[in-house]
Amino acid sequence: MDLRQYRYFCAVFEEQSVTRAAERLRMAQPALTQQIRRMEEELGVRLVERAGRGIRITPSGSRLYERAVSLLQFEQETRMEVSDIEAGRTGILRIGVNTLSASRLVEWIELMKRRHPGIILQVHQGESSALIERLKERSLDAAFVRLPIDAQGISIEWMEEEPFHQVWHPDHPTADIIIPSQEGLGVFQTLSQRLGVVSQETCSDVLTLIGLVRSGQAVTVLPESTLRELDMTGLHQTYLSGASSTTAFVWLTETGPTTLTKQFIEIMQETAE
Repeated sequence: MDLRQYRYFCAVFEEQSVTRAAERLRMAQPALTQQIRRMEEELGVRLVERAGRGIRITPSGSRLYERAVSLLQFEQETRMEVSDIEAGRTGILRIGVNTLSASRLVEWIELMKRRHPGIILQVHQGESSALIERLKERSLDAAFVRLPIDAQGISIEWMEEEPFHQVWHPDHPTADIIIPSQEGLGVFQTLSQRLGVVSQETCSDVLTLIGLVRSGQAVTVLPESTLRELDMTGLHQTYLSGASSTTAFVWLTETGPTTLTKQFIEIMQETAE
């Protein structure tokens, strides 16, 4: 049986008449009668019995009606949910964020939630290389990563370049260099080389890294946007001429951007300076 047949039977049950049900469905009465008989044959039970000039719904028919109403309601709700997801009114947007990227992310999330209150937005933090892997595994819809990356199979929509600063405690300017990551796919290794050192020490947590600098255990390099979000009291910083990094918003080329991803991109473009 299919949903169409369930609709036919619901009309017969509600009208308590094959004739009136046929009129309501705008179909010939013999055709409707034939559909009801097919349902009875498939189920192996009587659904409708003649009662004088009218009909009587059997107990099996009454039970089928209850189930049919639930099925038809479920079908309608499913259609609406799928339509809402396709239109971007509901659904889940899974965004990956590199520890040191997307300084305006909070602003964009606020705008996205305000414009599309029915969506669920999940933000996952990680290293650029790990985020790329999650894109390929399809556990993320899009991600903010630091370039350079292995761009095979990856599409890039938005990019923002920003300078880097060296950060140190004034009492310990020659402390060991500790870089934020070895997994940034080239960014911090390049910066270490510019400083004339090859750092073997890393710290992926920015707050811990700043704590190490503040205690005199480290000198580090950080992007300008990250420094704006941190308490730099008592620390010195200097602009590294010619040292910059590019943040990119990326997704898997094979799947393309989801509807919600496209809407997020629109917000980013609208707020571009």
